[in-house]
Amino acid sequence: MSLEKLGDRLRKVDMLVVALLKRRMDLALQVGEVKVKNGQKIFRAQTEARRLAQVRAEARKLKLNPHFVESILYSSINESCKQQMIQLQSMSTRRHKEQKNEEDLYCLLKKNLLILTKRWSDSYDDHYDKAFFATQAYLKFEEQLLEQEIKRIDNCGLALDLGCATGRLVAKLSPLFKQVVGYDISPHMLMKANAKKRKYPNISFIKADLEKGIPQSDSSVSFVAMNLGTASDVSGICKVIKEVKRVLHPGGRFLFSFYNRDALLYQWDFIPWPVGLAAEININKHCLDVHLGAKVLSVYARPYTTEEVRKLFPPRMRLSKVLTYPTISSILPNDLFEGKPSIQKSMIMIDRQLAKAHDGAYIIAIGQKR
Repeated sequence: MSLEKLGDRLRKVDMLVVALLKRRMDLALQVGEVKVKNGQKIFRAQTEARRLAQVRAEARKLKLNPHFVESILYSSINESCKQQMIQLQSMSTRRHKEQKNEEDLYCLLKKNLLILTKRWSDSYDDHYDKAFFATQAYLKFEEQLLEQEIKRIDNCGLALDLGCATGRLVAKLSPLFKQVVGYDISPHMLMKANAKKRKYPNISFIKADLEKGIPQSDSSVSFVAMNLGTASDVSGICKVIKEVKRVLHPGGRFLFSFYNRDALLYQWDFIPWPVGLAAEININKHCLDVHLGAKVLSVYARPYTTEEVRKLFPPRMRLSKVLTYPTISSILPNDLFEGKPSIQKSMIMIDRQLAKAHDGAYIIAIGQKR
């Protein structure tokens, strides 16, 4: 094996070590929140001493210099405590005030969504999924399902994209329908979306809170999409589904995408390495952690099981398929797929074979109004 190839492997290990350190710092901040909430000290000497003893023992098993390994962890502990102290200083002095109720928390997470979309609007189209193989694979899988469903529609009149962001899906639907309308709550995302109207004259965008209704007349729509987990981002999804039933004409079709509570990714509760998804459910905080460069911003999202998703749809909204995707690629480090097209292809095939199981990161519910 060449020195160049060995050097490349070392680089990948180095990057994984850095990613693991970032993961540890994120955990340390979560620990800091709990310490403050419980009135505990930031530095706990006995706890840290036990942790150092454990890594020395593990180092000996692996024939590593225990002092070398201990020094690395000791530096990491020091940095963790430092970050927790910074975190403590930035918190409100009213630490013991009553915990926000669910409605207040939902409003806060909804506000975070607007902050996120404002920061992302300029780069969303070019960068959202580019660094995450599993998210790329999911979008391709979802796009193929959309194409299959649209071919089954007799009258391709009006299509709706609920939660359209910058209008990427609206633009893809444009050649297939007489008219396409995208709805979103973010004015910054819609500003970018409206720029696409020059190229696609049959599309339009409307700022709307979908929980308050869909401004379309009864039985006027041929197809409705709520993709990339967007159905989990809405607290009142039952109201939205009821509205979709109202606006769809008989025979009209729909596709809803949810985050999957039973995904293999979440069955482990915690995976120490960063995975190949641009966003993942935080099971402990009951929200969605979205990667924004080096930062993570939490927004509202409720994960569902496939059984819960089935129960959301009334009898007139007949489900034809309930699939989950991706399964394996969503739990592996993203670096494993970089520059490996044959491995990417094999992983896509494996995940497609598993789509009818219940372990994929997203649930896709497809159906038709009776």
